[in-house]
Amino acid sequence: MANNFDRILDECIDRINLGESVDACLTDYPDYAEQLEPLLQAMLQTQGAYSFAPSASAKRAARQHFNAALDRLEQRRREKQPLFTRLLVQPRVWATAVAALLILVGGYFGLRSLLYPAGPVPGQVNPVPDVKGNFVFMISDDVNAIGDFESLTVSISEIGLLPSGDSDTWVEFKPVVKEVDLTLLQGDKAQEIWRGNVPEGQYSKVFIRVANVRGVLKETGQSVDIKLPSQKLQMSKSFQVTADTVTSFTYDLTVISAGSPQSGVKYILKPQIDQSGAHYKPADGKAKGK
Repeated sequence: MANNFDRILDECIDRINLGESVDACLTDYPDYAEQLEPLLQAMLQTQGAYSFAPSASAKRAARQHFNAALDRLEQRRREKQPLFTRLLVQPRVWATAVAALLILVGGYFGLRSLLYPAGPVPGQVNPVPDVKGNFVFMISDDVNAIGDFESLTVSISEIGLLPSGDSDTWVEFKPVVKEVDLTLLQGDKAQEIWRGNVPEGQYSKVFIRVANVRGVLKETGQSVDIKLPSQKLQMSKSFQVTADTVTSFTYDLTVISAGSPQSGVKYILKPQIDQSGAHYKPADGKAKGK
């Protein structure tokens, strides 16, 4: 349960940093709304108090807001758990809280410059994130063997788009959200991992570079190896980017099982081309199609 909550909290923080509202996250996870709301509100207060040149008093106030929210959440958890369980999970809860605070503080004090270093690369276009950009890149999961997993976390280090008719110049960029748990992205759910401006025109191919995959089986709680056809998962899919639309491209991944219990079950992660594609949203906000 704690693992699920931590993953959901991380997802909501990423979504809010990319422009979504707290209410949207609470609506998607009603079972965790009571626990999520104080933490997410504290995060927003932290954003409001911190700037890239904050005063000492602003830092102290933001830390106090965030720590107070964590204290209230921890108290609720202890009240709902047996004493033995509380003693076991307390160090883990505090480790998660400290990690979340460090991520929030670091993100708002200039780590963007480390994540998006400047400098052109020959034969490559490197756009930067922009919340008002003309292109959105999303990850989703297609139903296959995902039901076997308690969690299936994919770490993505790079995204690339190939303009039609141009075999030499890729548009490449690093995701803002670098990890996604595919168990949280089943059905119609998708996770936005980058938004910005890319050159207008027609595109014919898309790739994601996968740095790591971690899977935990639901039945046994054990980690399991996930095979990849290649670290660079590429698909041919035509779409366009224009000045008067926002193009949202959903890259669908699926995990399949092979073998048998007798010979050994193996899991393979691969792109799902048929379920991937672009949607276009004009200025009036109405989707144009896929």
